[in-house]
Amino acid sequence: MEIKFSHVNSKRFTDLSFIIPKGEVVGIYGDNGEKLLKLISLDEDSRGIIYFNKIRKLRRNYYLFKKDIVLIERDFVNLFNIDNIYEYFICYIRYKKIELNDVDDKIKGALKIVGLKSDILERRISTLTFSEVKLLQLALAFLSNPKVILLDEPFRGFDLNNRKKIVRIINRLKDKFLKTIVIYSSNPNYLYQYTNYLIVLYENKVVVEGKTSDVFFDSDVFSLYKIRRPDIVDFILLVKDKKSIKLPRRIDVKDLIKDIYWNVK
Repeated sequence: MEIKFSHVNSKRFTDLSFIIPKGEVVGIYGDNGEKLLKLISLDEDSRGIIYFNKIRKLRRNYYLFKKDIVLIERDFVNLFNIDNIYEYFICYIRYKKIELNDVDDKIKGALKIVGLKSDILERRISTLTFSEVKLLQLALAFLSNPKVILLDEPFRGFDLNNRKKIVRIINRLKDKFLKTIVIYSSNPNYLYQYTNYLIVLYENKVVVEGKTSDVFFDSDVFSLYKIRRPDIVDFILLVKDKKSIKLPRRIDVKDLIKDIYWNVK
């Protein structure tokens, strides 16, 4: 699902205009990015023009778009004060009014997508590890089969192996299930590595958007507003400025080291 904001205003944002391309992993970077996720999820009131797949959001069709978007919060909130995981799934389905033909089959399918075994349903939420809780949040979100998945700081608190696991899930959702994924992160390194398209905020306005690599390398907003670039981008630009050596736009540090070796050689 493509989402287009045109001159949208809310309590926090002014004159927002940007596009979330369909079927891409989109990054949001800058101040109050998590609040922008709330706005995109239609959890906050706004004025202006918003299109979903070129259909304008109106009061009479609002609910059609709302059900196609799910926001996965940074921290898990136990909505029902229930510790048993299976019971929590059941309450969540009822609370969200999700219509399913085979509830148990759908729950097990959602768990499978995120790499959790069905025997976790017998456990209690309070016994889960940090990474298991995040995977549980993802599984709950998939029950409604949303077209757009919004993720608030999905990599925070993870080591490299667990971060790679989350990335594999995100890429699978995009490639196999054709979902549109929107990620807010305060860490530009993650956004550079894991997103295709980038929206940058400064003082509650969108100051630049475009392909992630092009934005981080070519836009002057980072130096203008003193916004941090990814470490690898900073290094490549520094080498170009100080040594007049134009290195390729690498994402993997190992590839960059090879480039440096051959240039020095």
